[in-house]
Amino acid sequence: MAGNEDGNKYQNETTNEDPVEKELTVMKHRNPLITVVIPTYNRAKYIRRGIESVLRQTCKRWKMLIVDDGSKDGTKKVISRYLSDPRIRYVRLKKNRGVCFTLNHALKLVDTKYFSQLDADDWYEPNTLETCLKKMKRSSRRVAVVYGHERVWKAKRGGKIKYLETKKKRSIRGKYDFIKFHPMIYPRFYRTKALRAVGGWSRKVPQRGRFAEDRQILLKLAGRYKFKATHKSLYNRLNHSNNISRSKNRHKYANVTRYLYNRALKRWGNVYKAKFVWVNGRLKVGKLIKRKR
Repeated sequence: MAGNEDGNKYQNETTNEDPVEKELTVMKHRNPLITVVIPTYNRAKYIRRGIESVLRQTCKRWKMLIVDDGSKDGTKKVISRYLSDPRIRYVRLKKNRGVCFTLNHALKLVDTKYFSQLDADDWYEPNTLETCLKKMKRSSRRVAVVYGHERVWKAKRGGKIKYLETKKKRSIRGKYDFIKFHPMIYPRFYRTKALRAVGGWSRKVPQRGRFAEDRQILLKLAGRYKFKATHKSLYNRLNHSNNISRSKNRHKYANVTRYLYNRALKRWGNVYKAKFVWVNGRLKVGKLIKRKR
């Protein structure tokens, strides 16, 4: 009886609400829907900001999974202060194997409908999860990823950060449009079922899955699913001297990128071949050329 009374109470309080808003209100009292996955390696200096940003989310239907790819710095010590929160789980891998291995390990542990990746040196806006969840729930099951605009910051001395710019992202219209879409999308709010359907991240690629894991999984998803943009700033990305994408790794990225694009085009029927160009020090697809039959 008590359960029915509670249900009626919520129904009366939310009668005039949008159906999605009503459901989100009621869902606050159920199990988590979202796992925020933070893959990390030697990011003790930065990870606190990301964790705190999840704790401040307006949507409370989350739990956090931090997978440490064998860090050798003070990452474990920084994270330990948060582990009294039952929503936060920390898993430390004994050996560093790269971000694809780390994300696949996380995917095995995730038991929620949605999987939201947060890089260890970045952070969310307070409404990130709420906005992505609403967008996903209003979309068809063919949508595998929700993303938005990102704010870019630069690390300064003394732990200070400086705002640089906001990168606005347009809607992506199909798999071939994504091939020519140069920026990376953030946040990457995934449908967990879709990640599993495409087999997660592969390490059978150049550099054994240590680079371009974002582009890899999105190319796998683009062949079978749709992406949805929400035109709000939802993600904060930090540029610093230890970014893995720094210039000294550009040729490793280029090798992986060329492989991933060519493999995706072949997987999609080999209708087009890619003409590659360098854009701001990164290898991208300049245009697609239709193959002669």
